[in-house]
Amino acid sequence: MTNNTVEKFLILIQHPDRYRFIVSDQIKNAGLIGSILLDLANSDNLEIENGKLLIKSKNTDLSQSHSMILEQIEKSSRIRKIKTWIAKFSRKSRKIQKEILIELESKGIIKIHQRSFLGIKYYKTQLIDSSIRNSLINEIRDIIFKDSTISKENALILGLIEACKMHKIIAKDKSEIKICKRKLAEIIKSDSISQGVDKVIKEMQAAIIGAVVASTVAVTAGSN
Repeated sequence: MTNNTVEKFLILIQHPDRYRFIVSDQIKNAGLIGSILLDLANSDNLEIENGKLLIKSKNTDLSQSHSMILEQIEKSSRIRKIKTWIAKFSRKSRKIQKEILIELESKGIIKIHQRSFLGIKYYKTQLIDSSIRNSLINEIRDIIFKDSTISKENALILGLIEACKMHKIIAKDKSEIKICKRKLAEIIKSDSISQGVDKVIKEMQAAIIGAVVASTVAVTAGSN
């Protein structure tokens, strides 16, 4: 069973058949860190004041990665904005991602395949239990297209989908994408998303846009 948003995020973005993710690295990295911050805000470990993250409780049993990020924020000499933390932790996303994937492998959901090319080691991931991904997608579709009740946990992943613009993962065609965008926008503004968590979602959107723009500028500069 998956019991946190970051695990659900990695399951959703894993290709159902191939050994790869189905979103860009910028979205994957920002979404990974953003989902951990969503979990921490939802568990009352973090609170938001004037767009900045503050420690509310230093104790969490969510995961080792959640604890590490919480500890780094608590030890910081400066109080930083959410998007600043997302950008900062995104640089460490490779290590954090591997830790979460190892947890998913231990649960029999994915398989990590170790590879090597010209002496450089890397890994690929494969979805083993596709029923969990399908069940998660169907649960989200029921909320969007059948107005099913939104649980606190589902509210987090819905906000994440909206922040990362992952509508194509849920929708089957262009008409459903349009409905999905409208319904998610309505849900984010409703009482279904608790105060504080909605601010993390908005800041995460800004962080993702910033990451994509920065990456585009870097690629353009490198090609000149």
